Amino acid sequence: MYTACLNYGKNYGDVDKGHRANGFTTDGGFCEYQVNNINTLVAIADGMSDEEATLVVTAGTAMYGLTELGGLVAGESVAVTGPGPIGLLGVAVAKALGPSPVILTGTRDNRLKIGRELGADHVVNIRNEDAVEAVRRLNGGKGVDYVIECSGAPNAVNDAIHMVNRGGKVCLAAFPHQETPVDVAHIVRNNIYLYGIRGEGKSATHRAEAFMAQKRFDATKIHTHTFALDDLPTAIRYAKDRVDDAIKVVVKARGVAAQRVAAE
Repeated sequence: MYTACLNYGKNYGDVDKGHRANGFTTDGGFCEYQVNNINTLVAIADGMSDEEATLVVTAGTAMYGLTELGGLVAGESVAVTGPGPIGLLGVAVAKALGPSPVILTGTRDNRLKIGRELGADHVVNIRNEDAVEAVRRLNGGKGVDYVIECSGAPNAVNDAIHMVNRGGKVCLAAFPHQETPVDVAHIVRNNIYLYGIRGEGKSATHRAEAFMAQKRFDATKIHTHTFALDDLPTAIRYAKDRVDDAIKVVVKARGVAAQRVAAE
C-alpha cells in the first residue's frame, strides 16, 4: 500500500526515495504524457472509454475501503454516508458484492437519485430526517454491519458509530476539515472497529477495473463534465466548487474542443 510506506512522498529536493504520486508528491499530474513503472499501472479493457477509465481509481478507493473492513458477505448490511464520487461508487461496488440492504445518506436529492441508479436499496436525505434513526429503521430496527463514511462532515463519525450494530465496522474514507469529537466510550462499549483509508491498496484498483469491465455497474453515471487540457483551470474550478453540480470532472489531452462542456 503506497500511502502506508514510511518513505511515501519523500522525493523532494535532495531526497530521492520513497513512492512517487503524480500530482501529489511529484509535479506533472496534468501533463500530456507520463512515464510510470509498469507495476503502478492497471490494464484497461478495450471496450472501456477514456472517461470511464478515469473512474477506475475512484472505484478502487471504495473497493479498498470494503477490503479493509474485512470484505462483504452476501446478505450483510451497509450504509454509505456522503454521495460524492467515492460514496456513490462505494454504493456501486458494495452492491456488486451482494449486501442487503445498501443505504445511502446525503443532502442532495439529485445525487441520491444517482445512488439509487447505482444500486442503493434506500436513500435518506438527512435534511429531512435523522440519519441514524433512518438507517436503523430501514435495517429492521438495528444497526448495520458496515458504514463507509465519505462525507467528512463534522458529525459524520459519531453518526457512523451509532449507525452500526455492536461489533460493527466503520471505514473513514473522507478528510474532515477540522478536529472531530468522537464518542469513544460508545465505540469501546459496543466493540466497534474504525478503519482509516487513503488511496487504493491491496490490488483494489485491479479488482474494481474487473467489475467495471464486466459491467457490474455503470460508473459513468458520476461523470458529469469533460474539459480540454487547455481549460484545466476551469475544470479544477468546476470540481472544487461543484459548479453546475459537478461530480466527476474529466480532462482530456486531445479530442475535446476548448470551452466545450459535456452534456450531463
